[in-house]
Amino acid sequence: MRPHWFYGWNVLGVGMLSMAMTMGVVFSAFSFFAVAWMEAFGTSRGETLLIMSVAQLLTGLLYPFTGRAMDRSSLRWIGVAGIVCLGCGLLLSSFTTALWQLLVIYALLMASANALAGALYSQTVAARWFRGRRGLAIGISSIGSSLGALVFPLLVSTLLGVMDWRQTLQLLAVVIPLIAIPLMLLIVADSPEQKGVEPDPELVPAKADGDPAWSTKMILKERYFWAMLLALVPIIVTPVALTGNIAPYAQDLEISPQAAGGLMSIWALCNILGKVSFGWLADRIEQRVLYLFALVPSVAALFLLLLVPSYFTLLLVMIAMGIGSGGYLPMVGMMISRHFGVLAYGAVVGLFLMCTRATVLAPPGAGWVRDQFGSYDPFWIFVLILFAVCAPAIIFVRGRNR
Repeated sequence: MRPHWFYGWNVLGVGMLSMAMTMGVVFSAFSFFAVAWMEAFGTSRGETLLIMSVAQLLTGLLYPFTGRAMDRSSLRWIGVAGIVCLGCGLLLSSFTTALWQLLVIYALLMASANALAGALYSQTVAARWFRGRRGLAIGISSIGSSLGALVFPLLVSTLLGVMDWRQTLQLLAVVIPLIAIPLMLLIVADSPEQKGVEPDPELVPAKADGDPAWSTKMILKERYFWAMLLALVPIIVTPVALTGNIAPYAQDLEISPQAAGGLMSIWALCNILGKVSFGWLADRIEQRVLYLFALVPSVAALFLLLLVPSYFTLLLVMIAMGIGSGGYLPMVGMMISRHFGVLAYGAVVGLFLMCTRATVLAPPGAGWVRDQFGSYDPFWIFVLILFAVCAPAIIFVRGRNR
């Protein structure tokens, strides 16, 4: 008889919470701290925002190592290590007296926190615990980043309204570990067998676990890996570029900051809808067909951006792009688990995320195009060309015969 509640959902919830906390604090709420730091240290916008770019790039460089560690070590203690890094980084940041000190803290501790307890951690937890419903689980786990984007900017901006930035950082440094670490120690385990519970009720045939030991060299020599990477890059670039420029882009259209914030909330909500929907579909349809479901709204969003810009067209763009880009993480998770298996899941996802780190250059790239040509349109055209060049690579993303 099927149990009423699968314990894996508890583990998944902790992974999602960890992802929300690390990505929400380190990246989503960064701009609110950045304003306070510019006033405190007398630095420019470019100098201050460089901190986040460095943290993102170094997170990408750490992913292959933390991914490999997740395949070989305890997920519980890896998550705890990430939260400890986050807490220490927040606490040390509250005592800084110069911008360069923040740069060092974000490059070392915050990047480590995100690599250990962020998106890769949440996805690996989902892949380990779920089999028959793995696509849905990965889709739900990836909601963590969207929840972080919804909760922490609002929380941090509210706290900064009643206390200074140093006190805000110190409060977060205490509260986040107090919530996350006990949950990880009490709930997280590496597999259903380790916890002594029944596996996922919709378990697929066990042959999926009989995968070879994928070394880094083997992964990088696999055509499937590069075809998957090439096909998905344009889907990553589009939302990264637009959300990173939403405030100045809205300003160009004479849209108020409050309305621009509302557009971001709409994007985040549609992104959540996309993640759950694509996760559910990933268990039921062929992955190349699923890719088309993400491709169509993403391309439609770009064409809308090339129309006469207005609040209404931008609203449609955020809805279409939110749904399309929401399919990215569930697709990556299912493509990797189906071809490489769960035994090498962390290592493959880590390499994939490292290879996509260059997409963090999309926001400044789009901004540079706007400064040079007086419009974002050339950049959107470039991304459409990128889709035309890269999308055909999905033909080579086929399930491997085991």
